Amino acid sequence: MPAEVVAQPSVGGPQPQRGSGPGAHGPGPKGPPPGASGAALQDPSGFPEFHSWPAPNGPAIRSVGGWSKPVRLSEGAGGGYRPQVAVGADGTIHALFYSREDVGDLMVHRTRSADSEAFGPVARPGFSKGRNWGPDLVVRDNGSVAVVFDLADPGPASRGYFTEWREGRWSEPSPLTSGAADQEVGSGHVANGDGDWLAYVWIGKQVGMEHRFRAWSRWYDGSAWQTPVALSEGRADAWHTNVERRPDGSMLVGFDIGTGGAETTLYVAEGRNGRFSPLEDLTATGTPGERPHFAFVPSGDGYIDHVTYFHKVRGKPVHVYTRTGGPGRWGPPEEPSKGYGGFHFDPEIAADETGRVCLVWGWDSGREAELVYAIRSPNGVWSAPRRVASLRSGKPGLASLVAGPDGAFHVVWNQGVRGSNEVYYARLAPGAS
Repeated sequence: MPAEVVAQPSVGGPQPQRGSGPGAHGPGPKGPPPGASGAALQDPSGFPEFHSWPAPNGPAIRSVGGWSKPVRLSEGAGGGYRPQVAVGADGTIHALFYSREDVGDLMVHRTRSADSEAFGPVARPGFSKGRNWGPDLVVRDNGSVAVVFDLADPGPASRGYFTEWREGRWSEPSPLTSGAADQEVGSGHVANGDGDWLAYVWIGKQVGMEHRFRAWSRWYDGSAWQTPVALSEGRADAWHTNVERRPDGSMLVGFDIGTGGAETTLYVAEGRNGRFSPLEDLTATGTPGERPHFAFVPSGDGYIDHVTYFHKVRGKPVHVYTRTGGPGRWGPPEEPSKGYGGFHFDPEIAADETGRVCLVWGWDSGREAELVYAIRSPNGVWSAPRRVASLRSGKPGLASLVAGPDGAFHVVWNQGVRGSNEVYYARLAPGAS
């Protein structure tokens, strides 16, 4: 990695233990060998192992909600993986994912204007060959699009890159992380702040099972990328970094720390214009969890923050939680998935300007598996979960959700089986449930 500048205070607190032995939810994952990195549990296909395990018993989620009929965005034999969606101030929808082609895993960018009923043709940001993985995007107020992604070598090494769409064309990718052959990265995300400020977060480490992933951040001030800053110490692996923008240009960053496949500790901080605040241990006042996402509701002169994450018990994802408030003032965990059988995983959250909050997540009962959702009213009551769609094929995962300027919610997700997934888009009209 580039020269380290460790953020203060550094991450300490409890270090969760690897799951083992039988329990209420059955045997836990084996975990990596003692002293080894949790990277041993990574699945390059992006298809979690738990989908092959027996799911917890309980009521199924059968009702279908008011979303539009899903539109498949992936084309051809390459399918689609790790989709992201953003909506510009003019209402243009931007969808980004990667497909597996003969020449490599290539990124796909498709757009739909506010006055159109269809998405336009495929554009190919990034590199024209190789493994272009894990893309994320934001749309700035001026309509330009910022994208970060990883370029992975045939071996374990990988490097983070940045590319930008302005005036109808994509820039040549520029590196964001070290290009050394002994470095690997992942879980890259980007958010835009005031003016031209950008924040990029990711996990990275030296190749080798004796090394552990650390969470990193890097800021762009409008003219140059600043020195990377380590957000975690590296005593245990960091996972699932994320950063998202509040409407006022400030941001929340989050990630989890622990042994891969086990319960992990959540950390959050807020940032603006090149600096993040001290980290807050969200698990200390709530529950273990992973893969945090954020939404923001206007309130007086500020915002009420919402965070969502899911919680694995002995390696099995059985709880989707949300909390409201903000750094230092988070309320108790709420569980919109409570009372239903199956696995519950990969939640995403968004809020419109009226204070209506939408939560989507993956649900897998074993016999059935779909993307589901719930709506939180302005007075804090979650609706019963319903399906976004009934595709009746494969397993859902890795949804991306945003609220557009017109108040509609937009979601993209991939669904399929190991090694074969498609990307879908759906819209929930303003006020619809």
